[in-house]
Amino acid sequence: MGIANPQNLLSPPEPGHFYIVAVDRLTIRDIIDNKSAFETISQTGALGLMSTGVDGNMVPDSTFASIGAGMPLNAYGTAARGMNDNELLQNSLARDVFGHRTGLTPPQDSVLLLDIARVKKLNANSAYSAVPGYLGTMLLDSGYNVRVFGNSDITSNPKRPAVGLAMDNNGIVAQGDVGSGTIELDDQFPGYIRTDYGAILNMLSPTDGPGLTVVELGDLARLEMIGNYLADDVLQAKRQETIFRMAAFINTLANRANLAQDRIMIVSPTPRGNNVQTTNYVTPVIMLGAGVESGLLTSPSTRRPGIIKNFDLAPTVLNHWHIQSQTRVSGRALQVIPGDGAQSLTGLGSLYQELELNYQTRPPALRYYVLAQLVLVVLSLAAILIPGRKTLMLALKPLLLTVMSVPLALLLVPLLPHTTIQIMVVQLIAVTVGITTLIHLWLRNYDNELDPFIFISLLTSICIMADLVLGAPLQKNSLLGYDPIVGARFYGVGNEYMGILLGATIIGTTALATRLSLNRKVMLPAIGAYYLITLYIIAAPQLGTNVGGSIAGAGSFLVTLLLLAGVQFNIKTVLKTAGAVGLLLLSLIFYDLSRPVENQSHIGRTAELIAKGGLAEIFNIIHRKLSMNLKLLKYTIWSRVFLASLFTLAILFYRPVGVMQSLNARHPELYRGFIGVVIASLLALVFNDSGVVAAATAMIFGAPPLLYLVIRTLVTGPKVN
Repeated sequence: MGIANPQNLLSPPEPGHFYIVAVDRLTIRDIIDNKSAFETISQTGALGLMSTGVDGNMVPDSTFASIGAGMPLNAYGTAARGMNDNELLQNSLARDVFGHRTGLTPPQDSVLLLDIARVKKLNANSAYSAVPGYLGTMLLDSGYNVRVFGNSDITSNPKRPAVGLAMDNNGIVAQGDVGSGTIELDDQFPGYIRTDYGAILNMLSPTDGPGLTVVELGDLARLEMIGNYLADDVLQAKRQETIFRMAAFINTLANRANLAQDRIMIVSPTPRGNNVQTTNYVTPVIMLGAGVESGLLTSPSTRRPGIIKNFDLAPTVLNHWHIQSQTRVSGRALQVIPGDGAQSLTGLGSLYQELELNYQTRPPALRYYVLAQLVLVVLSLAAILIPGRKTLMLALKPLLLTVMSVPLALLLVPLLPHTTIQIMVVQLIAVTVGITTLIHLWLRNYDNELDPFIFISLLTSICIMADLVLGAPLQKNSLLGYDPIVGARFYGVGNEYMGILLGATIIGTTALATRLSLNRKVMLPAIGAYYLITLYIIAAPQLGTNVGGSIAGAGSFLVTLLLLAGVQFNIKTVLKTAGAVGLLLLSLIFYDLSRPVENQSHIGRTAELIAKGGLAEIFNIIHRKLSMNLKLLKYTIWSRVFLASLFTLAILFYRPVGVMQSLNARHPELYRGFIGVVIASLLALVFNDSGVVAAATAMIFGAPPLLYLVIRTLVTGPKVN
């Protein structure tokens, strides 16, 4: 599953039809366990795992509609109101109800989302600027027809989420059938209703011209809804039967289509589920047809083999006819990494197991780490302020170094093989203990109080940067890295390690400068060069720009350098510093905008969005960042660590009396480094969506080393070689 050069999907000279077959609740394990059913499809098509994002609850209403919008959309509770125009709703024709609600007259034989006005109101104040029915509108404006067939109705409970995928911005699909014509009675199927595969195939003409057809095969979704009433063996047997029926439908469709011109995409829009065999955190996508080789799907949105976003599907459909996606859509057209179909399927299975293991291990592991850090900070502060706690202080010293070692251990653990949560936790403890032991062995021979910080901080900084230059293979699989299942970030440096990188870099360099007693003529250029390299790695678009990290890094590095140079800060200095950071940001934006669209990082796309959306888009971005940070401040344990660290630093500046002055006198460069870490933490808080997390991780190299130095000073007095 190594990185290879992805290839754009090349459309034929005369692109034909595009079929989206939505099979909700189909899992990657279903495909792997039923290879015979999917053999032809998986051998000739490209496969991937889709990370799904919506606005609000993760329900089919929103997952389908978000694909059609190309952005996170909230369509909760609207799937029941997708109807053929001639169906009845409380004795009124759907077309009449639609007209009363919207003031529009739909075309004959159309399919309608009666709740389109409600969808628009639900998303009117969305921070994502999503447009319901974006895909259908773009196709309609470009002269291509759109149709929708099928449903996931259960008895007296209509479910037609596919309408939200296929509709235009008015809630209209020009042609289709989502009513009783696409289902049949079957007294052997739970609920007695299932998809009429033959009827839908008959509705799909083998001579379909250019256009989009969305087909919902809803039987797995039906089993999901009524599965709690079925015995497990009955549920699994019916799922198995259904999977073979669906595969037969898709194979027939593929045989009838002209795959030299047409494309077929099989997608499972909604992750998880209560009655599926696996966790189903990310869902399978298969694509075959014109210009599609066998292999793995990827996209510029993720830059990861085998992983795509649900927002990538709309641009992919539009790209089939060379229709340019609008900037408001965050996704990009899919690409393929060519390879053997069977190996690709096996690789996807292994990839899913890795993602699943990390996702399940991450919450408890990080929760206990953060809790341990919080307890250590509080106990250390208590031991310092309360007289007669020498024994406690001696016990806490090595533990403070251990806390600083954990981020490096979390980065290195992916190098080791692991198949269970227990093995991964044991490996994490072993690597952390190993790093801490090396430090103590060093201190036996070279008892300098700065050496632990130099060793841990610079090694952590160098390892993170080396990993990023290599494409972040360790961070992508680290418990402290970003998670494709959550889908907030897929490449570059994540906010957790961004904060760690800033804190470790500042403390490591200033501690080393103090240790070596360098004069300013040597120290400032050397540290400045290291900061420039670090900043480049954080900010470079080709490495995956972290915009907030770039601002926090530029600001904190510049402040630290100015403090080391002896510059006195005033309003003028602050304004010049802010101007320099702003100039860097503008340079990044212009550079990224100059690159091809498929190579642009999100900073270029965001800038283009602001250019077209104006102040409204700026306010949306600010609102999104504030909302996320307020949510994290309220709910995440990282906020407690951040606030506790800030409180600790504030207390130590005043109590014990004279200790901070002593540290400043002995280690002036390191003292300025602590100020730089605080600046980095505060800037990371302000300029990132999940800034609380970045601020807290930066403080790992703020509060613990300062507490260590204070404890050492109080217990043994300062020692310097």
